[in-house]
Amino acid sequence: MKRRSWLTLSVAGAVLVTCGFSGRAEAQAGAFAVMDGKWHFVAAPYMWFTGIKGSVSVKGVSEIPIEKSFSDVMSDFHFGFLGHFEARKDRFGVATDVMYMSLHVPVSGPVPAPIANQGGLDTTIKSTTVEGVAFYRAATGGREDNPASLDVLAGARYYGMSGQLNATLPGGQASTQKQTFDWVDALAGLRVRAPLGSRVAFIGRGDVAGFGSKVTWNVEGDLAARVATRWVVGVGWRHMSIDYDKAGTSRKLFDLAYDGPRAWFSYGW
Repeated sequence: MKRRSWLTLSVAGAVLVTCGFSGRAEAQAGAFAVMDGKWHFVAAPYMWFTGIKGSVSVKGVSEIPIEKSFSDVMSDFHFGFLGHFEARKDRFGVATDVMYMSLHVPVSGPVPAPIANQGGLDTTIKSTTVEGVAFYRAATGGREDNPASLDVLAGARYYGMSGQLNATLPGGQASTQKQTFDWVDALAGLRVRAPLGSRVAFIGRGDVAGFGSKVTWNVEGDLAARVATRWVVGVGWRHMSIDYDKAGTSRKLFDLAYDGPRAWFSYGW
């Protein structure tokens, strides 16, 4: 089956590291886990080279299978944005994440007639997610120059989705059918940071969401390196699976998995 990938550039955000303050302690531990009774912030743009696989609905067609791998991202990618901002004071913090993606994906399986008889089928997928969470730093420790931490997350995530089927007709004309819907999930998860020496750490996050969708789950794992007092760079992998399916006069289906490597940098203050 065919696959399609796209490139996501996040703007103004960070999801993986917490921040520090000026002075001797920050220089020793980096902008990670300072507990000084003050507010600290982090921002980190990154790139996500992700593939997509699953099924969506459009107006008049209840299920369209689509698939393309991240390995094809350089040959034909599309543009998106992901932004995350985080603030923390001692053990308590809040974060917001906004992600917008728009991509064209070829149909990878059969669809009902008369659509099936039209050539050049592909699907335009647009999605917006807005996440708001609070977190509690349940544990800290490890090295003084590169501390470990465990955060407990709870919050909500909004999803706005649309699917549009594009079919090239004889004479070069195009036929499109579009469906738009949205929902809200409650979510809970964990985030961990484990040092691997004085400057490198493993950073991971996992969360599960539901009550709007059947279930949505997200896992992330990165290797992060502190290159300066306030600057961190990282590479890793992210997988996000969304399963939303509502029956009715017109079925609303968004059952997709995003999966692929990413690279990022962050600035904390």
